Amino acid sequence: MSAAVQQKPQLSVKLSVVKGPHAGQVFQLAKSEVSIGRGPENDIVLLNDPQVSRAHAKIILVDRDFEIINLSKKNAVFVNGENVERWKLVNHETFFIGDTEFKIEYDLGQAVASVAPKKLATVVQLKPKPGAKPVSALKPSMVPMGPAAQPSAIATRPRQGPVPFKPIPVPLNRMALGAQSIPRPPTAAQSSLLQHPKFKFYAIVSIALGAFLYFMLAPAKNAVSAKPRPTLKYEDEVSIKLNSTPEKELVQKRFELKKEKNSPQHQRAEENFIKGMRDFQLGNYARAMDFYQVVLNLEPEHNLARRHYYLSKVRFDELIQAKLMLGESYYKKHNFSMCESMYRQVMDMLGDKNTDNPKYLLARSKVQECNLAAEGIR
Repeated sequence: MSAAVQQKPQLSVKLSVVKGPHAGQVFQLAKSEVSIGRGPENDIVLLNDPQVSRAHAKIILVDRDFEIINLSKKNAVFVNGENVERWKLVNHETFFIGDTEFKIEYDLGQAVASVAPKKLATVVQLKPKPGAKPVSALKPSMVPMGPAAQPSAIATRPRQGPVPFKPIPVPLNRMALGAQSIPRPPTAAQSSLLQHPKFKFYAIVSIALGAFLYFMLAPAKNAVSAKPRPTLKYEDEVSIKLNSTPEKELVQKRFELKKEKNSPQHQRAEENFIKGMRDFQLGNYARAMDFYQVVLNLEPEHNLARRHYYLSKVRFDELIQAKLMLGESYYKKHNFSMCESMYRQVMDMLGDKNTDNPKYLLARSKVQECNLAAEGIR
């Protein structure tokens, strides 16, 4: 057998409808390919969603990952807010098909890898070489005999001098292994390098440099330790901060401001500012401008009074312009009494001090014109 028999893992796909017309439905499938659409031929049929095509999308299993493919050209598939044509889905991820939001949950089972069978050892029969002779064909003198087979020869052999040493031939493979284990003596090139005078010089220089660096970088034992900084107490820090020049200047400035606030001039300015704010909220912009002007005369750097004076002037001019336009409208509608009333209000608002104002002159001429029109003289 080429591989071991494996059990097919159980596949389970669960699609839950989170939002949409089919909310609450759950589809349990055990297929590697799931089709979604409005048509009855699909695995998941969404009849109540008008934004779903007949064959909208399909989910397929590719390399233990599910991918969704958009089959519709008119309607889209959204995953994480993006319009996708093909997308790899993660477990517990949500996606939109039309107005329906799905949540996918799947279990692919445990992946089992195929196990190949172990190879058995094979016996190879060696063939003898054609030139070699069998052991039985050798002569008795050529066959080596052990010491037990020749006792008489050893006993009858006369004693002779020392036997000369003959080296035993060693196979090539054993010679190679022995050469690797035996340390070789230094070669002529290495011995000449050690005896070279420059080698000694460089060795001495490197040793001296290493010793110099060691003594320079090592911490000095007899070095005087730096004195620790005294820890300041809270009272000391406060006193130092209070005695600093910026703090003294700030305290002096605050004292001067407090002294100015207690002065009668400042109190009078604040009183007029409060009156001006009350008239500003009631819509009496002319009186409010008078109070703000008094405040600016007493304290020219009063920013709030300056700002509200400007706002009062702008709104007063807008009110005058609105009454002039309303009087002109009444004149065109032949309501001459209301026309005269509007223009007289403009004259009263501007007062006798602004008799040279163009708007005052316009209102006065319009009052006369409205009176003549009311009498029938135009």
